[in-house]
Amino acid sequence: MPFPPTPTPITCPACRAQITVPLRQIVDVSQEPALKNALLSGRLNAFTCPVCHNSAALASPFLYHDADKELAFVFLPMQLGLRDADQQRLIGQFSKALMAQLPPEKRKAYLLTPRQFFTLQSLLDAVLEADGITKEMLDAQRAKLELLQQMAETTDNAAQQTLIRERAAEIDVMFFQMISAALASAQASKDQEGFAQLLQLRNNLLELTPLGQKVKTQQATLEAFQAKPDRDTLLAQLIQAPDAETRELLLTFGRPLLDYPFFQALTAKIEAATDKAEADRLVELRREILALREKLDSATKAIFDQRNELLRQIMISENLDEAVRAHFEEMDEVFFNVLETNLQAAQQSGQRATFDRLQAVADAVSRGIAAAQPPEVRFLNALLSAPDLDETRKILQANRKALSPQLMDWMRSVAEDLRQDGRADEADQLIKIIAQAVEIVGATAAEPVAPAASAAPTQPVPASQPPAQPKPQILIAKR
Repeated sequence: MPFPPTPTPITCPACRAQITVPLRQIVDVSQEPALKNALLSGRLNAFTCPVCHNSAALASPFLYHDADKELAFVFLPMQLGLRDADQQRLIGQFSKALMAQLPPEKRKAYLLTPRQFFTLQSLLDAVLEADGITKEMLDAQRAKLELLQQMAETTDNAAQQTLIRERAAEIDVMFFQMISAALASAQASKDQEGFAQLLQLRNNLLELTPLGQKVKTQQATLEAFQAKPDRDTLLAQLIQAPDAETRELLLTFGRPLLDYPFFQALTAKIEAATDKAEADRLVELRREILALREKLDSATKAIFDQRNELLRQIMISENLDEAVRAHFEEMDEVFFNVLETNLQAAQQSGQRATFDRLQAVADAVSRGIAAAQPPEVRFLNALLSAPDLDETRKILQANRKALSPQLMDWMRSVAEDLRQDGRADEADQLIKIIAQAVEIVGATAAEPVAPAASAAPTQPVPASQPPAQPKPQILIAKR
């Protein structure tokens, strides 16, 4: 049975509001695989303040367990200054709580002596090492991150270009992936200055490094196809493509066009070639395209098979909500396509029991998505889903104490984003709701509490859950 998070009172480091956050003390990735991704991505024991929307991560002890790899790691943050006796008490509590949840055959010796870590990074390294990612690989990635930071912070264009030329041999695909991720993050956080600096860096890398030139050519080839995505353009770009990587990239987007007329056109070009070398090159290109098509189809089939198996596992689960929570990170667009296809097939074939079960899965997924949203997002969705302004007024009146200036500023920024995304009707609707909120609150400052209508019910802590532990500290706090 998965361990639910423990509701823990803390003080927001930004606005000093007293809030309660869900805190994981037992991280059992055997029961909840999604927790591993949350840990590795820095989202474990992280929160967003419902009052000021500050994001932060908590430095708090926890036990990491992976039964498949027989890993038991305990994180004891150095900054908490725990005495040896307190450390051993926490380790004992964690181990006892975990052992109580496991069947007798899984209570193995490694659980009695969990490995201790005093920094989060050292624990993350050990988790990745167990996955076959060596320390050397991690060090190489950190070195690239440091180089990326150094280049991004070199704001003088001439100095940046000099640095790029000196370190061009270190620029690889991973480096460009890091820049793309950093650009997406800066854009999402509306960091215009940071976005502009990273964009300048990427442009310089495209111009001044061998890999950059290759990436630039690939982008131009792909853009030419996307400007006119038909068989003739695809075939022309494949013939002109400088390497196999570019051709595979083209076929990834152009796979639906690889039909009989496409190969007829390619065969016609082979037969029309007056130069034997050119004819041989086109014949080899045809073989390559057929092989790439088979490779892409196999990869696509594998993904759909995985999502079909995931859907089957969830369908046979006794508790659909728990199953959805455990596999939430795996639910992508392919999963939803598979779910929708199965629903339609069951309905068309008259398999009522199967249809009902699939609909129950869909409902559980909807609940999971809603539960994963921050309280203010759920509150906003409730407002936007209301049938009319009379109903939104009732919701706002019921949550009058939550209508803080910070919440309404955030709602205004959401309305602006909706308008920029071309959703003017929703933006106008939200502006009307904000006007209602301002009218309800009046000139009196609102009390900083989370919206009651959107608050998730607090789960009871089972007896096997460890008792209260030292108050966590804030590791990261940023706007």
